[in-house]
Amino acid sequence: MSAGSILVTGAGGFIGYNLSNYLVRQGWNVQGVDLHYPENPGPGRAARFCAVRADFRDATAMQPLLRSTDVLVHLAGAHLQQAADESEYWDINVRSVPVLLDAARRAGVRRVVHVSSVGIYGRLETCPADEQTPCRPQSIYGRTKWEGEQAALEFARLHAYPVIVLRPAWVYGPGCPRTLKIFRTLRKKRFPMIGHGKNLRHPVFIDDFVRACEIACGNGAGEGQAFVIAGERAMTSGQLIEAFCSALAVPRPWLRVPYPAARMLATGAETMCGWIGREPPISRRTLEFFDTDNAFDIAKARRELGFHPQVDLERGLKETRPWLESTLGNGNRE
Repeated sequence: MSAGSILVTGAGGFIGYNLSNYLVRQGWNVQGVDLHYPENPGPGRAARFCAVRADFRDATAMQPLLRSTDVLVHLAGAHLQQAADESEYWDINVRSVPVLLDAARRAGVRRVVHVSSVGIYGRLETCPADEQTPCRPQSIYGRTKWEGEQAALEFARLHAYPVIVLRPAWVYGPGCPRTLKIFRTLRKKRFPMIGHGKNLRHPVFIDDFVRACEIACGNGAGEGQAFVIAGERAMTSGQLIEAFCSALAVPRPWLRVPYPAARMLATGAETMCGWIGREPPISRRTLEFFDTDNAFDIAKARRELGFHPQVDLERGLKETRPWLESTLGNGNRE
C-alpha cells in the first residue's frame, strides 16, 4: 500500500534525485519537478519517480501537481551558480517561497518540508552550533536561504499551516558533484590543501539525510520549527581529506596553499571567468570548505523527530566509491 503522494521540487539535483528514488522504494507515489535531470545517472540510478520538467515558479505547471499531492518537499534553489545575478538568488530562494506555500495550501497539500541549509550560520564563533545559534550568513546563498526559511516559518505561523524546516550539513554520496570533484582532483594529484586544515566540517551521508526527509514528511512533530540534520560527528577538513584518501585509495595531497594566497587567486578567477561567462575553477564560496567551521549538535532532531544517523564517513565513502569509479573510470585516464 502506498504511503501517500509526495511532490519534490529540485528533483534533478543530487539530493532531490536520491530523495525521490528513495521515497518510491518506501512506497510513496512521487512526482519530481526540475528544469534539468541527469542525462546518465549511472547503473541502478535511473529515475523511478514521475519526473516533470518545469520551473516550480510556474503556477500553471504546478497547480495540477499540487492538487494530487499530500506532502511537498521544497528543495529547489539557487545554490552554486557563481554566474547567477543576486536578484535571481532572491527570487528563487526567497520571494518564491510564500507564493509556493500559498499555492500548496490552496491545493490541499497537508504538509510542507522546506529544505534550508547550515550555510545560513556563516562563520561559527562557537562549536557545536544548534538551532538556537545566531545566524550570520556570509554569502548571497546563505543570506537568501536564511530569508527563505524565515519566510516559510512566517507563512506557517500566519496561516497555521504545517511547515517544517530542515537544515542539512555537508551532504555527500553517490551523485554528489562536490564528492566527485574532490575524488577527481585527489586522483589526479591536483588537490590543493588550503590553509591549516584544522577548521571543522560535518558530513552527513545522503542515505541518512533522505531518511530524515521521510521522517519529516510523515511525522506530525516539529511543525513550525527548524532542525539541523548532520552526521554522527564533525572532523577537521584535514581529517576529512585523509578519510577520502584512505577509503578511496588515492594519494594524499602534496600541494599546500596559504589561505590568503588562495583567496587572491579565487577573487581573480571570479573576475576573469565573469568576463567570459564561465564558472570559475575556484571561488571565495568554495574556499569556505577550508576556512569556515561547520560542526553541529543534532540533539533536537534526535529528540523531537527521532532522527539518528546510521552511516559513518568510512562506510559512506565505501558505498560511494563504486559510483565514483564508474563515473570517472577505474584507471588513471579521465
